[in-house]
Amino acid sequence: MIELEVEIYGKKYTLRGTSQEEVRAVAKFMDQRMRELFGADAKGLDASKLFALAMNFAEELCNLRKEGEARESELDKKLDQFLAKMAQLEKIMEV
Repeated sequence: MIELEVEIYGKKYTLRGTSQEEVRAVAKFMDQRMRELFGADAKGLDASKLFALAMNFAEELCNLRKEGEARESELDKKLDQFLAKMAQLEKIMEV
């Protein structure tokens, strides 16, 4: 575990992570998202803006979970189809 000082939206933070690359990537992502949502000026950051940021991340997380569940369901269907074809091939080979 490493500690690294980074700047996010004009403020310095010390973050922990498994590598410098990971910490920098997370910090860059946060900085970019905050600038997208609130503009380039870091002044006036308050609880309501932080709540909006948290809600934005929660929405993204929910969407990613839905996508993951849909992909899992599709993979399950394909696996079932594959297994059914394998069973058919086994029957043909027995003859």
